[in-house]
Formats: sequence, structure tokens, C-alpha cells
Amino acid sequence: MFKNHILLKPTTRIYKDFSISEAVKDITPPEESIELSKKYLKSKKLSDELGHDMMMEFDDSVIFVFDFLHNDKKYVIPEVNPTTIFFSNAAMFYRNLVLSRQSLFDNSPTLTKLNKQIDLKIFGTFFQYAAGFLINLQSSVESFANHHIPSDHTFLDKNGNKFDPSINHKLDKVLPEIFGKRFRTKFKRDNFRVRKVIELRNEIIHLTPNSETSNTKYKVVYRKMIKFDFEKALFAVQNLINFYEPGLIEECTCGEDHFFEILKIDG
Repeated sequence: MFKNHILLKPTTRIYKDFSISEAVKDITPPEESIELSKKYLKSKKLSDELGHDMMMEFDDSVIFVFDFLHNDKKYVIPEVNPTTIFFSNAAMFYRNLVLSRQSLFDNSPTLTKLNKQIDLKIFGTFFQYAAGFLINLQSSVESFANHHIPSDHTFLDKNGNKFDPSINHKLDKVLPEIFGKRFRTKFKRDNFRVRKVIELRNEIIHLTPNSETSNTKYKVVYRKMIKFDFEKALFAVQNLINFYEPGLIEECTCGEDHFFEILKIDG
């Protein structure tokens, strides 16, 4: 179980062993650059509308950032790698997901003890955490794959026709070609668990009544969710991502525990 939160990482970080600010402090900027800066500061246009990207310097690295216009002010915001955001979200759902599932067992009646009162919120809370966990965990996988697939990559079938690839195709075919190694070859169990995350997430996103039963429409998916091994799924996705990009999913060592909670607000 993750005891701490996951470190968020920038989309692009370039490490350096010198100060850019110091290196250019005695250099007179070109007049063109001065005029561009003035134009940017006075206008409501964003940096990319002027054909430029922005970056911010730290002691050991630079990261790319983006600007955002709000109430006539331009804010500078770091571009965070979405894979780390989605995975962090899943990890933050996990703690209360486990607690809510245990609450489901502790507070639901059994066939031999029917004296417990039915409370719809108990399963509803579990579903909220479980759905949030699975949606974010699958999103971490897909955003990671999309990040590494070149934008001009063309997907062709065996007949040479273009097609829209599934996430499974990206994992089975494209990422191994890009990185020159295949996750499922070395981690068969974890590969199976990642596919189960994708499968169950898709069932939740496209949740439809089961036509084979007349009254209970969703019990098949609900049972899968209750039975699902969320902890092993979390580690399987971490292993997948770090297999192709070592160290991207990294647990914080600060000792703090971050998690999502459902709160009741009065008034």
C-alpha cells in the first residue's frame, strides 16, 4: 500500500549544472527580443500565439511552463505530466477505497443476520472511490502511451488501411516498438492486471443494464468491483510505467499522507 502521495513531475525537465541567468547577465539582448517582450507584456496574447514556449529555471534544471490569462493578468503555470497526476489521483483514492469496502462488509446484512439496516450510502461511497480509482489509473496508462507515441505516427492494419488504435494495441504493439522492449514478456502477471484495469474501467464508463436479468441490472459489474484487487492493480500500473520510463512514478518520502475524502457540508 502506498503510505505517502506520489510526486508530480513536469512534462519536460532539462537538468543543468550551470546558471542560465548568470550566463546571460552580461549579454545585451537583441532589439528584436526586447520588442517581443514589450509586445507580450502589453498584449493579451499568450506566448504560443506569438510563436514561443516558456520555461522556468531552477537551481538544477529548467522546466517548461505555460501562461494563462485571467482577469487581465497573465499567470505562469508549470506543465505537469498528466500521467503523474492521474496516478496520484488513483493512489489518493486507494486508502478510503479499502476502508469503504471493509465498511460494506461490516455494515451490510447477511443471509444469517438480517438485523442490519440497509444503507444505500455504504455501497454508493465504495463505488465512488472505486470508480475514481479505476478511471484515473487507466488514464495514467493511456496518457503515458499517448505521450510517447509521435504525433505523426500512422496506424495501419495488415491491409494498409488507417485505424484508430485501442489502448491495448498501443501497449502490445506500439510501445514495444518505440522502446525496444516488451512489458508483457517480463511481467506477465502485472500485464494481466493492467488489462483488467482497462477492462473494468471500460465497463464502468460504458455502464449499461444487463438485459439477461429482469430486475438487478448492474450486479455483474458491481461484484467485479467489490472483488477487484486494487492494490495489485496499482503496483502493476506503476511497474508498467516505470518499466518504460524508470522513476516516473515515485513515492514522496516526506512522510505526509494525502487522500481524497467525501465530506458533508452543512448549510
